[in-house]
Amino acid sequence: MDTLAFLIDRFDGKDTWCQRYTFAYRPGMTVLACLIHIKEHLDPTLNFTASCRSAICGACAVRVNGNAVLACDTMVDDLLKIWGEGALRISPLGNAKVISDLVVAWEEKIEHLRLAKPGLLAKHEFSAEKGCRQAPKEMQAVAKQWDCILCGSCASECNKLSDSGEDFLEPFVFTHAARYAEDSRSADPMRHVESVLAHGLWKCVHCMECVTKCPKHIRPGEDIAAMRHMAVASGHTDGPGPRHAEAFRTDLEKTGRLNEVRLVPRTEGMASAATKHLPFTLRMFAKGKLGVVEAARLFVADNPPVDNIDDLRKVIAPERN
Repeated sequence: MDTLAFLIDRFDGKDTWCQRYTFAYRPGMTVLACLIHIKEHLDPTLNFTASCRSAICGACAVRVNGNAVLACDTMVDDLLKIWGEGALRISPLGNAKVISDLVVAWEEKIEHLRLAKPGLLAKHEFSAEKGCRQAPKEMQAVAKQWDCILCGSCASECNKLSDSGEDFLEPFVFTHAARYAEDSRSADPMRHVESVLAHGLWKCVHCMECVTKCPKHIRPGEDIAAMRHMAVASGHTDGPGPRHAEAFRTDLEKTGRLNEVRLVPRTEGMASAATKHLPFTLRMFAKGKLGVVEAARLFVADNPPVDNIDDLRKVIAPERN
């Protein structure tokens, strides 16, 4: 291929538009190399951020055809294998305030990070003289979370943030909370769990976009699940989130199948199920998604157990205990 076209979403603080750039392409170029070429040879007004060019600083994260990537660590050759030789669309990260072109604001995200109380309060057994040591196995338990470079890729594609960010934090915030909560040297792990408990710990919708988009292969979804487990174990069992999890586990223990008719009353209570969710239930009846007779049957009696339910119960039992 001699030439390549980029469609880049532009923003000048007032107007937005999509601009097409066609330029000479050499195999082996990264997305960042292409952006630098455009800025140096075609359009000096194009704005983007970049620094280390080594996938360490996280400054160059952008979206390519709607998927967050590190521009310096993404080969255009690989993108062309996925998307073909049509134009690649480069956009700023999603779920972020755009300042200019591909540059997004980080002030609010950093304030959210402060909510996780990042910073280790060491156990009293440690001191300046003795140090603050931990076993290799304990260090490995949190090593992956320390790889986070705050690029924002996990937040860009988070479906919960796209729906509403008013009651949820960026996935990387939960990862940073987990790395201190799960650190064997921490004197007060729950201060990090409780800090995010009030900011959406139970609001994650499990879409796993944060996991698939992280360029460092960190798994914020699992960090959220781990802190939910810590919260319940510490007695934070009230609220729709813990009740939903308990209802989910109870169904699996009893029959191996979810009873979704009972799930909402068990999670939010009968009053909410009968009022807040009534319009949705009626639409399901109208669209044939749920039969009235079947719904009535499931409301008074559970599904019959699946075959080999005892094997499933053996898997769940250690979690219960």
